[in-house]
Amino acid sequence: MMWIPITVLALVAQTILAHSSYVVQLSNNTSFEDYLKNSIAQTLNIKPSDDNKIEIGDFKAFITSFDDKLVDQLKNHDLVSNVFPNITLGTQGVKLDDIEPVRRYRKVLQKEPEHVSTFSKRDGVTTQQNAPRHLARLSSREGIFNKKSPFEYKYDYTGKGITAYVLDSGVAILNPDFQGRAKHGGNFAFLGINGDFYGHGTNVAGIIGSKTYGVAKEVDIIDVKIAGLLDGGSTESVLKGIEWANNDRKQKGVKAVANLSLGTEKTQVLDEAVNAAYKDGLVMVVAAGNANIDAKDVSPASAQDAITVGALDDKTDTIAIFSNYGPDVDIFASGVAVESLCNILFFPPTQWYGTSQATPVVSGLVAILLEKGVAKEDIKSELIKLATKNAISQETFDHNSNYTQTVNRVVNNGVISLNDKVSNPSTLEQDQSLKKFIG
Repeated sequence: MMWIPITVLALVAQTILAHSSYVVQLSNNTSFEDYLKNSIAQTLNIKPSDDNKIEIGDFKAFITSFDDKLVDQLKNHDLVSNVFPNITLGTQGVKLDDIEPVRRYRKVLQKEPEHVSTFSKRDGVTTQQNAPRHLARLSSREGIFNKKSPFEYKYDYTGKGITAYVLDSGVAILNPDFQGRAKHGGNFAFLGINGDFYGHGTNVAGIIGSKTYGVAKEVDIIDVKIAGLLDGGSTESVLKGIEWANNDRKQKGVKAVANLSLGTEKTQVLDEAVNAAYKDGLVMVVAAGNANIDAKDVSPASAQDAITVGALDDKTDTIAIFSNYGPDVDIFASGVAVESLCNILFFPPTQWYGTSQATPVVSGLVAILLEKGVAKEDIKSELIKLATKNAISQETFDHNSNYTQTVNRVVNNGVISLNDKVSNPSTLEQDQSLKKFIG
C-alpha cells in the first residue's frame, strides 16, 4: 500500500485551499455596508461577514473562497481595490541544527556557552557583563569582530510601559527569562493551539525583551500567533494578526511596536495593511528577507511605512550574504548566529540565522525610543540618526554591484556616544559559507 506522510497531505490540502481562497480589498472610502448594498455582492454571491472581515485603520478587506473565474470580474468593480490569493508565507530565520552540514559548520562557528550575565548601573547607564554578541554590537560604535567574549551591553532605558506584539510561530511565555511579562494574545494559526512548537517566535521574542538576550528588558510582550508547526502562516493569518494587535493597542491605550519576522513574494495587500497599521498608530518593524534579492520584491519588506531590517554578520561587519538588500532596507542589525531563548522550557538557548533575528533587535530599540517619548512619526528618523554610518565593510559593496543603492547603516542605541561614525571600519569580506541559509 502506498504511504503518504501526513505533512505531505497537509501541504497538498493547503495548496488546494489557497487556490480558491482570496483576499478582497475594498477601495478607499468604501465601507462593508456599501459593498453589501451593491448588486455585485448579490450577483456573484461573494460577501463579507463578521468572521471574514479585516479592518485596520482605513484598510478594509475580507477573505473568502470562490470560483477563480470570478476574480477578474470582481477586480474590475469600482468598489474593489484588488483581489489577492490567500497564499502561504514563511518566517525569515533558520536554526543552526536545521542546516547541514552542521558538524563542519560548528567548527567554524563554535557555540558559545550559555550566558550568565551580571548587571551594574552607573550614571543612569546599566551595563550587562557577559552579554550576547547582538546586544554588544547594538551599543558599540566600533565593530566587535576583533574582540573576544565576554562582551558588554550598555543601555539607559528598558522599554517599560511599552508593548511589543510578536506576530510569529508563538511564544513560550513561561520561560523564566521573560519574567512574567509575556502573554498570549490573538491566535490565528491553523490549529489554534497556544505555545511555540517550532521555536522561531520564542527566539524572536527573547531578542526583543527577555532579561538575558533582550534589547528592551522590561517591555511587555504579546504573542500573536500567525503560524504553527505545520503551516508557515498565510496572508489571512497575518492580516488578522495585524488587525488584532492594532485593536488591542487601541483598546489598552498603549504605545506599541509590532515585529513581523516573516515574508513572501511581493504582495500589495500585505504592504498596504502594514502601512495602514502604522498610520493608525502601531510602529511596524519587518524583516528584509533571506533570499539575497532586492527587498522591493518582497512583502511586507517593501511596505513604505515599515522599518525594514537587513542582517549584519557581526563577526565580519559585512552584510550577511543571505540578506535581502536595496533601497527599501532601512537599517542593518546582527543576524548571524544570534543566540536567544529556546521554546522548550529549561533547555539551553539556541542560535538562529536570518533577518528574522535582526528585526527584533530593532523592535527592541523601537520600544526603548517609545519609552523615551519619541513620537511614532519620528521613530524611523531617530533610528537613522542614532545608527552608525559606514560601519559595514566597504569590501561588501565593492564586490557586489547589487548593493549600489543599499545603505551602509548599522543600528545603534546611542548610549555610548552620539557620534555616528566608526573609527576603524571592517575591511573583511563576506562569509560565503552563509549561502546555505538563503531561502
